[in-house]
Amino acid sequence: MRWLSDHESIQDVSAPRARLGVVVAAVVAVWGVAVARTIVAGTVVPWDPKNQVFAFFRFLAGALQAGATPFWNPFYYGGFPSIADPQSLVFAPLFVVFALIDPAPSLRTFDVLVSVHLLVGALALAALGFRARWPAAPCVLAAVLFMLGGAAAGRLQHTGMIVSYALVPSVLLLIEVALDRVSYVFAVAAGIAAALLVLGRNQAALLLCVVVAAVAIGCLAGAPRPLVYLRRRLGVLAVMVVVAVALAAVPMLLTLQFAALSNRPAVTLADALAGSLHPANLATLFAADVLGTHGAYFGPGGPATPDLANTDDSFNYLFVGATPMLLIAWLGLAGGGLWRRGCRVWTAVAVAALLYMLGRYTPAFPLAFAHLPGVDLFRRPVDGAFVLTAALAPLAGALLAAYVREGISRVHLVPGGIALAAVAAAAGAAVLFAHATGHAAHALGALAQAGGIAAIAALALVLGARTNKRALAAGLVTTLAVAELVGWNAAFRLNAEPRENYAVLEAPLPADAAVLAVLDRAIAEAHAAGEKPRVEIIGLGGAWQNLAMVRGFEATNGYGPLRIGAYDRLVAPAEENWRFGFRTFPTSFDGFDSPLAKELGLTLLVLGAPIETMPGLPRRPAAEVLMAGPHAWIYRLPGARPRAELRGSANDDETTGRGEGARAGAREGAREGARITAWRPDRVEIATDADRETELVLHDLAYPGWVAEVDGVETPIRTVDVLFRGIKVPSGSHRVVFRFAPLAPKNLVDAARGLRGGRGTPGDRRD
Repeated sequence: MRWLSDHESIQDVSAPRARLGVVVAAVVAVWGVAVARTIVAGTVVPWDPKNQVFAFFRFLAGALQAGATPFWNPFYYGGFPSIADPQSLVFAPLFVVFALIDPAPSLRTFDVLVSVHLLVGALALAALGFRARWPAAPCVLAAVLFMLGGAAAGRLQHTGMIVSYALVPSVLLLIEVALDRVSYVFAVAAGIAAALLVLGRNQAALLLCVVVAAVAIGCLAGAPRPLVYLRRRLGVLAVMVVVAVALAAVPMLLTLQFAALSNRPAVTLADALAGSLHPANLATLFAADVLGTHGAYFGPGGPATPDLANTDDSFNYLFVGATPMLLIAWLGLAGGGLWRRGCRVWTAVAVAALLYMLGRYTPAFPLAFAHLPGVDLFRRPVDGAFVLTAALAPLAGALLAAYVREGISRVHLVPGGIALAAVAAAAGAAVLFAHATGHAAHALGALAQAGGIAAIAALALVLGARTNKRALAAGLVTTLAVAELVGWNAAFRLNAEPRENYAVLEAPLPADAAVLAVLDRAIAEAHAAGEKPRVEIIGLGGAWQNLAMVRGFEATNGYGPLRIGAYDRLVAPAEENWRFGFRTFPTSFDGFDSPLAKELGLTLLVLGAPIETMPGLPRRPAAEVLMAGPHAWIYRLPGARPRAELRGSANDDETTGRGEGARAGAREGAREGARITAWRPDRVEIATDADRETELVLHDLAYPGWVAEVDGVETPIRTVDVLFRGIKVPSGSHRVVFRFAPLAPKNLVDAARGLRGGRGTPGDRRD
């Protein structure tokens, strides 16, 4: 079985191994040049990879180096189940391995690891082409287009989707080899790779899983004597499925458990349609700067087009090159190559991806949203760009391989007209949109440049066919396509920003270092006094949003879309904190000196402006000023409650929360009888001493999977004041341990029951 072969027989003699070495060397060289461009320019991949995912990576490394599990993250939104979050990297093997080696990975290390995923995916696609008996040039073309084209370049900042996208060729390669050799070893490997793809738990992963299934089914159905072929390989297929399900089931269950308890809102069709691809953006497939993406973007998306508010220039960038698109339009559509064996499935995938991406402009996406499981969980049909790029890469390679073998197919009138009309429609839509914003000349210039490159490639193909030097022509065309991709897509505005913009995350500049010195000193003083302060940072820019994870202090806010639902409602920390305007103050948290703020242990505020300038703040709290500008203002708040405290009788329900509008009053009790003796992210040890039975309240967030033990004996945890953990403690001196055990059978059973509407999931009581 060969996914990319257009031969009817699977018994062809293998291609020379030397050719594979040339292909690998060429792909690695191109990858090296692309990475070198970012290093030489002193840039890093911007936005979410640094403000969010890099911080998770540093937490992962710190937790593992400390001998803890990375399953619970206490430095983010008051506490967070990292094991359930798709962006936490807990199930990304390459990151986990490196986290075991390096306790403080750098920004550059993070970017290289992400890029390595793309390199591995590109090499796997090249290997698929090699197994399909492609010449070297088509293998390189497909690999480089996959690695640097379309969404792989424009969406490089979306780490989780990039990792999922990069896995697809490896999954297909391992499935192909397992079926070809009837190998159970490769079946296990394919199952592991498929599980990792599923565990991306994002829209790209969902769509790409469908693609893998569709490609596999299509190719199995097209095998000679398919029933006989399938019957001989049922065992191999069963092993793949069992391994994939076994590895993915538990993490998926924990993610679904978290989703049910999170702040994630339901996605409506209107929300999703605002994430559609405008037809004008299709011209970026072959003309990189037609809508100003490489300078001042003037295309669809954002506030300028309210009906497409969930898209922007990065979502809308599709450039794979004028040369590959020439192959697809000319040799593929006009010449009939798209319907060849080895291309048919990818043609169908590309068409489906386009219809999906266009969202509101075709009936396909609304139908999928209504009827296909999982689609209604996500709000951007434009994420189908990952599927489109994944389909165009093998299509371009297969068409160039067919050219080397057979030359140029005769162009048929109707398909040729359709191809010409499709290109003209995309270009025309872009020019019309550009004209409406006064940029028609710019768009026409970009289209002319793309047309010139396509003309050079077409001339090379024609001359190669006439002189019987098609392999040489294919090499020239591939070189031209690679130059396009490296020139336009490596280290450009959407995937590269100066490293200094994120210096606070690894080597703070003097102004930031001065702020951090004051903050670190205040935290150290609190720790020396036996306190565990929490910090809130607002208004200092993107790189500060999740700095708590990098530096290891506990924060009440952060940057990320998912939070524990009850915490989000009561504390309202907002998804972003780079400016003041995102912070709101509900009745339950009506100021930084509110009872709930004190229970959380909020002690330090780090602000980008004086506190009296904060919009919506009900009142200025009494606070000690530790730093008064000019770069930041730091305030120390008095009156924080102890992290662990004993409260009266454990049989009195008066301490139970009274709802989301107001925090329940907590009865004063003995405070000196509870002391934290050991702490790490997934485990807290407390020494208690009381002359009667009491309730120990730990002001850490209640969440399913936490287990409490008193002197080694497990005891039930109840939710106190809606958010926190409480247990009964007998009189006398005791050792209490809270540990996070999300993989414990009891939690998994409870999670499964909760999902099917049975008994409520622990921690979801809203009294």
